[in-house]
Amino acid sequence: MSSSADAAIPVELDEVDTRPVISIRQILVVDNVDADLKAAEAALAPLDRVIVTARSGREALERLADQEFALVLLDVNMPGMDGYETARWIRSRERTQHLPIIFTTGQDHDEAAALRAYALGGFDFLKKPIIPEVLRAKAAVFVTLQDRTEQLAAIRMERDFENRRRDYETAALRRERDAEHSAKQELARLNAALAEIDRRKDSFLAILAHELRNPLAPVRSCVDLIRTEPEKPLSPKLLEILDRQTSVLTRLVDDLLDVSRIKADKIELRPEDVDLVEVITAAIATSQPLIDERRHSLVFAPPRGRVPVVVDTVRITQVICNLVNNAARYTAPGGRIVVTCTEAGDSALVRVTDSGIGIPLELQDSIFNMFVQERVRSDGSGGLGLGLALARRLVEMHRGSISVSSGGRDRGSAFEIQIPLASSPAALLPRARTGGMMSVADPVRDPTTVRTIVIDDNDDARELLADLLRARGYEVLSACDGVTGLKLIREHRPDIALVDLGLPGLDGISVVEQLRTECPDLRTRLVALTGYGEVADLERTRRAGFHAHLVKPATAAAIFACVANQLDVLS
Repeated sequence: MSSSADAAIPVELDEVDTRPVISIRQILVVDNVDADLKAAEAALAPLDRVIVTARSGREALERLADQEFALVLLDVNMPGMDGYETARWIRSRERTQHLPIIFTTGQDHDEAAALRAYALGGFDFLKKPIIPEVLRAKAAVFVTLQDRTEQLAAIRMERDFENRRRDYETAALRRERDAEHSAKQELARLNAALAEIDRRKDSFLAILAHELRNPLAPVRSCVDLIRTEPEKPLSPKLLEILDRQTSVLTRLVDDLLDVSRIKADKIELRPEDVDLVEVITAAIATSQPLIDERRHSLVFAPPRGRVPVVVDTVRITQVICNLVNNAARYTAPGGRIVVTCTEAGDSALVRVTDSGIGIPLELQDSIFNMFVQERVRSDGSGGLGLGLALARRLVEMHRGSISVSSGGRDRGSAFEIQIPLASSPAALLPRARTGGMMSVADPVRDPTTVRTIVIDDNDDARELLADLLRARGYEVLSACDGVTGLKLIREHRPDIALVDLGLPGLDGISVVEQLRTECPDLRTRLVALTGYGEVADLERTRRAGFHAHLVKPATAAAIFACVANQLDVLS
């Protein structure tokens, strides 16, 4: 028997009467004559029962009120309450109404007296002086009957208990089997879910490798082409290819980081009051190269006047750009894309419609899920399955919604974004502006008078950045670790130091903290140039003492703008 079944039984068997069967070992002798009491006690002694005596009917009733007896030997002729009245009281009580009574008498009584005794429930009528053997034989009948009754009651109770125990054991085993079956089903479901997750992971990694190789292939070809003609200047075409493909790689990395941020709930919005039409226009401009490449016609039908919304411009631009890019990718070359912007009640609606390959009905419910490769593109490729999942989460963070409709395969598709208008109670509160955009103007100082230091353990990244700064006219020193970089800053006191955080030995944070402690009069502007770009990373560099934070890969424009801003502070 299983332990769980045994454990369940005691609780459920509380209903079963498990009180022990009381063994009634007493005989009550009622007589007002002491000699008769002693004679009865002597006659009944061989029955091995406790003999309890009472000298009146009232005393007998008191004994019966709190004790159990197998038999009552009751004298008829007693002063006060005689035997008949005592018997009537015994029969009137539920507890004693079936108690065997043998009447005794020392007087002559006729048949009517005997009938009266039997009518009151007497089982026999004996005349004194009583013959001991006769009394003992008659009493033995009732004592034996009581013993048999007790035995039968014990057997019946044990049988009932065992039957009930068996029933509950069966029920407990059934419950255990059901629970085991349910657990097996749940385990099978979880294993299937894990297998599906594992399959999706493998599929995702395979697609990620494919998506990374796509831009890397032309980059590799550009590098090989440059090596074949090292003296020949880079053509605008090669520069355009390198710029475009590195942008693709950057976007892939950014999408992966956004997935991580969303799963950790670490995306922070910077909402501001803007015209949604301008946001859409900027998103279309970003997607225009892809649209032109695939020879699509794109129509944007803006409304008359502004469509005021409170949004994080960067994030909503990212969402709309993703939808337009998807429309371009999933539409055969020469297709048509229509973007509209309207108002409906308290909401602004942005709709992106294409004439592309459409979306199967069975895929429309899951198309916004993470890592679902939405469709096979018109060129036969797929996608990472991140874009629409990111788009939905970003729109929901703006208290809006995104939906899709399609007539099915080869019937085109339409994605619609709903965002609260600025006047809607559901709109986000605009964030206070803390400063304008960084200037990208040329530095006010003569570049040849500016000394910079680049500290990075990645040799290629360090040397390329140093060459970029030298091409601008800056004097550049470089170091490949924190200890060397710290020494160079102490000795040369540069205007700008661009410091990677993940340095061997002494990391970038420690470099800056030591400079703050050891060189309190240092005027060098410290810029973190690193792959760490979370909000917590920016706060960490600010607390350490950095003046600016750039996230790799930073464009040349962003680097020069940051340097110019820091030089403005020094001038």
